[in-house]
Amino acid sequence: GRDLAGARLVHISDLHSSPLVRERYLHRCVEEVNNLRPDFVAITGDFITGPKGYARRVARVLRHLHPRVASLACLGNHDYGLFHPTLLRDVRGLADYVAEQLAHADVFVMRNESRTFRIGRSIIQFVGVEDYWSRYYNPYRAFEMVDRGAPTVALCHNPDASGQLARCGAQWILSGHTHGAGTPDTRFHDLILPTSCKHFAAGQYELSDGSHLYVNRGLGYARRMNLNTRPEITLFTLQPAETSP
Repeated sequence: GRDLAGARLVHISDLHSSPLVRERYLHRCVEEVNNLRPDFVAITGDFITGPKGYARRVARVLRHLHPRVASLACLGNHDYGLFHPTLLRDVRGLADYVAEQLAHADVFVMRNESRTFRIGRSIIQFVGVEDYWSRYYNPYRAFEMVDRGAPTVALCHNPDASGQLARCGAQWILSGHTHGAGTPDTRFHDLILPTSCKHFAAGQYELSDGSHLYVNRGLGYARRMNLNTRPEITLFTLQPAETSP
């Protein structure tokens, strides 16, 4: 809608609060986000890597986000356990604890649910799903209350879910997970990082039905091997969709 024209959405991902990613660095990232004067902040998972005490730390950092409307998020595989929820099993209660700490920081974590915001006479919908690798992932529940005629942005940590989310009604899907690097095609990586869409590494992709996927390189600075994997803060400016004459 025209009342949303010019609204700013900042997308960040993969903070990986841990012994390797310092709190001071994440504070600087939050300052950069605030300098962009966002209306919405979207965070696509992997808030922590390690013990749940890091959830308190990352929440302490994100409490300083100042979007005009809201901060919204989904969880990533590391927010359920150390690595892969189905391979190494999730840590009982970890995802709940991460979501609870983020709620204290005014970050709304969507776990197979949606939220609708009205600006003037226009609305925008955000949908968030549980991590694609977790046993809780349920996009059909997430889209139950979504109006297919209104703009819809889906948050999902793993871009492998993007095709299904587009079919459910999302025009834009925001993801992370890859750190800007494709998954090598080896048996070892297929076991620990089972990836069906290896070409979704970083940046924008047009999906077959006209929907769009954006894969953020993330903020955590581990696994950075080349310039394409540098940390990233992404700014989107909302504009009315072009209409045919």
